[in-house]
Amino acid sequence: MRSSVVLFLLFALSVLLFGCKSSRTITQKTDEDNSEKLPLSYGELRKLDVNFSEGLIKKMQGDYPEAIDKFKKCLDVYPNHAASMYEIAFIDNGGGKSAEAIPYAQKAVSLDETNEWYRLLLAKCYMETGKFVDASSSFEKLVKYNPENVDYYFLWSSALLHAGKVKDALEVYDRIEQKIGVSEEICLQKERIYLSQNQFDKAVAEAQKLINSTPSETRYYNMLAELYLQNNKPEKAMEVCNKVFEINPKEPRTHLLLAEYYESLSDDAKAFSHVKVAFENPDMSIDEKVKILIGYFNIPEKFKEEREESAELINILVRVHPNDAKSYSMQGDFLNRDGKNNEARDAFRRAIQLDKTRYPIWKQVMALDEMLGDFDSMESDSRQAIELFPSEPLSYIFNASANYQKKNYKQAIEIIDNGKDYVAGDKKLLAQFYSVQGDCYNATKEYPLSDEKFEKTLNLDPDNANVMNNWAYYLSLRNEKLDKAEKMGSRANQLVKDNASYEDTYAWVLYKQKNYEEAKRWQEKALEHGGEKNGTLLEHYGDILFQLGQPDNAYEYWQKAKVTGKHSDLLDKKISDKKMYE
Repeated sequence: MRSSVVLFLLFALSVLLFGCKSSRTITQKTDEDNSEKLPLSYGELRKLDVNFSEGLIKKMQGDYPEAIDKFKKCLDVYPNHAASMYEIAFIDNGGGKSAEAIPYAQKAVSLDETNEWYRLLLAKCYMETGKFVDASSSFEKLVKYNPENVDYYFLWSSALLHAGKVKDALEVYDRIEQKIGVSEEICLQKERIYLSQNQFDKAVAEAQKLINSTPSETRYYNMLAELYLQNNKPEKAMEVCNKVFEINPKEPRTHLLLAEYYESLSDDAKAFSHVKVAFENPDMSIDEKVKILIGYFNIPEKFKEEREESAELINILVRVHPNDAKSYSMQGDFLNRDGKNNEARDAFRRAIQLDKTRYPIWKQVMALDEMLGDFDSMESDSRQAIELFPSEPLSYIFNASANYQKKNYKQAIEIIDNGKDYVAGDKKLLAQFYSVQGDCYNATKEYPLSDEKFEKTLNLDPDNANVMNNWAYYLSLRNEKLDKAEKMGSRANQLVKDNASYEDTYAWVLYKQKNYEEAKRWQEKALEHGGEKNGTLLEHYGDILFQLGQPDNAYEYWQKAKVTGKHSDLLDKKISDKKMYE
């Protein structure tokens, strides 16, 4: 059975390769002269067929060196075997060896001038080696033998342009138009060519040709109007825009074109009036409107007029596209930029109601929950985000942090364990997971586990100032590993300057080391950088002053700490007895 299949395959290949020339005998030609030798013997024909079929198989398998070897063996049998030459050229060209492919492709074409695949490959090799004149000649022949294939005309014109034969390329475009009629692609290409040659009137004629072909297509009018504006002919541009408004008075792209024009004249009010008309049109896609709004996003606060414009456009966007999540997402971004956190969160939540599939919006909501200190919402929102996007690790951090704030420490630890496996290669993100667990284990007084998690955090993120600060403070409260705490507190303040919380932690570590003078110096820095409104920091300063033998001054700062409402449980006793308690 197998041998029959092989024989059939060989027969089929013979027909495929030589059937079109069956009216004449297959012969070989010597290198010395062009005299024909005797026909191929059956054995030679069989050897040719076997090598060619094996070459095709190797080519399909991707074994290109072996395929080329088989095709060259075909040429050993029959030097004028055009199909083998084509296959060698095809493989070389595909492997980036276009220059090496050219002689084989040229030979294949010389043996069979009307074979379009041979000539197409040769033209491609010419193009890829920068032989554009040769390429254009090959494409011209392709057009000659295949006059109805419009694609070859386009390739021919491209080769001519690359060869710098602009006039010839334009003539080819004219021939294409005779075949397919007025084409936007051709008109635009001819317009670009005419503009590059400073033939403005001819460029205008091409744009006008498009308008004449489809008078109701406003896009073509806009192309012509833009052409006039770019060439300092605003009066002509206005005439074209007015024609557009006769068709559609609210055509958004025409209004945007006019907005750009008036902006170039510094007539901002008139420019903005046209932008508003465009935004009011529901036919203009929301994506186009969002692109315009992005241009407003980074406007400095001092440019109040432009910020007011962006707010007005946002309101129009929401009104015109009330059922698109992008409207509210964009609104949320602008409100968030302006520090209107509650309103921003409301906008993002509205976006989520319309489209729950966009994780970046969920991330914005969770971040605003944290910023607003709304840990109930943060826990709820992050739980929903985990259900919808279980492989997004950041949601687990938000959920665990919310549970930590709600004193659900065991639940927070469990959430972290569930989520950290989704962290892929991001060391700093994984460090955040261990950091939250370190805080939780400290809260449950499982100090060895807490220290272990913080150690893992700093191994992954050695310059995490926040973790160094927190761990140093926990150690100071435990009165343990104070040397380590002092080093971390010092490093945290090197990394982050003028941070009252970090300065307070370092001062308190020094206090626990009984280095009261240095502790006083750092605590004064903390008060100078905003700590005078923090009861804990004021109480710490009072404690330091007491240890330095200044009980009256200590009493004064304890009283200040009492007013803030945030202090230790021992503060009232310190005040009543005017004594230090720890």
